Amino acid sequence: MKTRPVKTRTSKPVARLLKSLPLALAIMPALAAAQTSCQLTDATLTLQSYTADPHQERIAMYWRKPDGKDYGSLRALLSTINGDGRVRMAMNGGIYDKTYAPLGLYIEKGQQKVAVNRASGGGNFFIKPGGVFYLRGEQAGIVSLDKLKSTKGMDYAVQSGPMLIENGVINWRLKPSATSRKLRNGVGINAQGKVVFMQSARETNFYDFACYAKSRLNVQQMLYLDGTISKMYQQGGSVPWQYYPFVSMITVEKR
Repeated sequence: MKTRPVKTRTSKPVARLLKSLPLALAIMPALAAAQTSCQLTDATLTLQSYTADPHQERIAMYWRKPDGKDYGSLRALLSTINGDGRVRMAMNGGIYDKTYAPLGLYIEKGQQKVAVNRASGGGNFFIKPGGVFYLRGEQAGIVSLDKLKSTKGMDYAVQSGPMLIENGVINWRLKPSATSRKLRNGVGINAQGKVVFMQSARETNFYDFACYAKSRLNVQQMLYLDGTISKMYQQGGSVPWQYYPFVSMITVEKR
């Protein structure tokens, strides 16, 4: 007995889907590249930066002296701790409140001085998502506030906001057309796991600050620290003059 071949019929919607699948697969890489690429609106922007290897250098944070008084400035901090020339970079840390205390999480030498701040409010600190830059031994990281589950084991940590880059993608809230241009400083982690400290050479918006870090410095995670008041010292250079006090400060030192 002869058997007849069974004919299968594909519904028209499924057929159309299968027909368009190769095209969709072909354009997916282009869409991904478009999502993660960026273009500076200020092509002449430059950043002052220092790249630290946490395995080879010591990254630390400072707020108050042993007597409980604030250091208050890079000059005061360096005159206290840099007698042996061990400091390679120093800059101001996160945003502070009206009482001259860190506005969010602050951990120094394993001791939490200020708790995590998950409140809502106005100003850069509260632009979503906020984030935390931290050190655990020789490991450095930047984590968004909504993904921060525990501070256990952190030797140093400072909270600020907003996150400018997360997993290689610039925060969608940062617009190239933004007209607010100010001096900016921040901290990032590059593709090699090294820590990149940055300060804009002049006023810029958040988008260009992040775009420069991503496209020129290969930064994959980035947290904004502060604005107009920001200053950076690098070994061999002069200590910058400050017009406003600092609260938390971050250093890179010789191990």
